[in-house]
Amino acid sequence: MKKTLVMMLALALTVTTAACGDKKEPTPSDSVEKDPVKVVYVGTLGDNSFNDSAWKGLERARDELGVEVAVIEPATAADYGTSVVSAVNSGADLVLIFGGAYADTFNEYCQRFPEVYFGGLNSVSANPVDNLVMASVDDHEGSFLAGALAAMASETGTVGAIGGAETDAINRFIVGYEEGVHYVDPDATVLKSYVGSWDDPATAKEFALQMNKEGADIIYQIAGGSGMGVIEAAQETDGLYAIGVDADQDGIAPGNVLTSMVKRCDNVAYDFAKMVAEGSFQSGIVKYGVSNGGVSLTEFAHSRDKVTDEMIQELADIQEKISSGEIKVTDLFEE
Repeated sequence: MKKTLVMMLALALTVTTAACGDKKEPTPSDSVEKDPVKVVYVGTLGDNSFNDSAWKGLERARDELGVEVAVIEPATAADYGTSVVSAVNSGADLVLIFGGAYADTFNEYCQRFPEVYFGGLNSVSANPVDNLVMASVDDHEGSFLAGALAAMASETGTVGAIGGAETDAINRFIVGYEEGVHYVDPDATVLKSYVGSWDDPATAKEFALQMNKEGADIIYQIAGGSGMGVIEAAQETDGLYAIGVDADQDGIAPGNVLTSMVKRCDNVAYDFAKMVAEGSFQSGIVKYGVSNGGVSLTEFAHSRDKVTDEMIQELADIQEKISSGEIKVTDLFEE
């Protein structure tokens, strides 16, 4: 009898143990919610250009993905390094810096902070590391479309381009623009100048007015905040039109901006934030071009008195030829 009782107790203990084994005991990681992914954008907002576009993408990531977003605005280019350190110290999981001039920043800080993800745009000389993803936005292709339209719409056969600084990143736009102009009108003249600053609209305006005196009736601005001076010159001068860049700048001076070459920095910022939020980060280069909507012209909402249906159809044909590879636009980053 005693032996039978012992066996029954042992069997009961075995059943109880097995039943408990079917349940997962809660652990601290199960009961504590993880902090949201934090994305810090390092750049100066208020440029009506790619920085503002990128920030819109992060606001969408915040609203749709639940990520935490913040911005650090460096006073000068020399402050980008300290801004990255501040971003990391604030708990950033992903640091975004958009622009072609920050290769050295990525080279140093990606290796210094290997536990943090970094994302950039058109910074071709950055070292390939596991925590860096780079968007290669085909500015040259979008600029080809802008140049083609400029040649179609020009009444003088002379157009212009004003860059913020004479760098490979800016010349990439200008070369594409020149090729687009000459694709439509091989005899057209393209005037070029560089402000030497991204925040000097007064000088950019002077350059634009001088170009206009030399015959340019359409001027493509690739000058950041300085480019607002080109748009202002167009607004104040009969027969002069500006072409905006990076973001939709048509509404800044309705009727005086022919179109804008839009660079979808908002999609880039959103995509990079999504990769980190979903745990699917992949280092390397992601292409954004004409074929996948990475660059495009705006829809001429304020310039249909200047842009005809025939021009729009011709632009659509050119875009298809770029997408198919029939038209190969020079890319200085591949030279």
